[in-house]
Amino acid sequence: MAASNATGPIGRVSKQIGRYVNHDDVIVRFVSLWIVVASAFTAAWVLSYLVLPQGLLRGGNPGASTGYAGSITREFLWLFGWNVGVSLIAVAANTLRSVNTPMGYVMQVVQAPWYGAVWGTGSLAIGTGDRIAPSLAVLVERSGPMEITAFVAIVVATRGVMLWQQNTGPRWKEEFVRVRSPSDWSLTRREWALLVGGYLLLAVACYREAVAIAQVAG
Repeated sequence: MAASNATGPIGRVSKQIGRYVNHDDVIVRFVSLWIVVASAFTAAWVLSYLVLPQGLLRGGNPGASTGYAGSITREFLWLFGWNVGVSLIAVAANTLRSVNTPMGYVMQVVQAPWYGAVWGTGSLAIGTGDRIAPSLAVLVERSGPMEITAFVAIVVATRGVMLWQQNTGPRWKEEFVRVRSPSDWSLTRREWALLVGGYLLLAVACYREAVAIAQVAG
């Protein structure tokens, strides 16, 4: 009984979160998933800043391993192309749904702590290698939060591109079953608007990052 009481509140919170991130209203889904992802990012950022060795994750981003592309335009095109490719992987992941959770959602929740830890340990590919101290000012000045927001918008807008579903748990045992075909896919006007807005925001974030990289490495 004690164990049941201990896990009960966690289960209720998890169910409540699931209800909001999978809501029929795309804006409710977007805000809810953004809060979850931003919380995971912030927690990892603060904890890694306080306890992890500096530079621990440097070199861990294959998309940034090539260094500066030589100009703002080329750097922007490289960054934007890379991030669009990653976003398409997340959209493709949405074709898999475990019970009611699209796998593209899971990707964002998993990636956010890693990105936060990169900031906290000063492991960005280009720069001084100093840790980024947690502060609200940094969130406004840097492009990372915009990229995170863009990715959340993209995966939320494409929640409906499901093909295979895992109907029940336990999730590590049950197989995915084909339940739909691409001809069943459809996006509402609000989902299309959020999807386009997500890619526009991603472009702005990549351009800001290209300018910042040029100032450091150019």
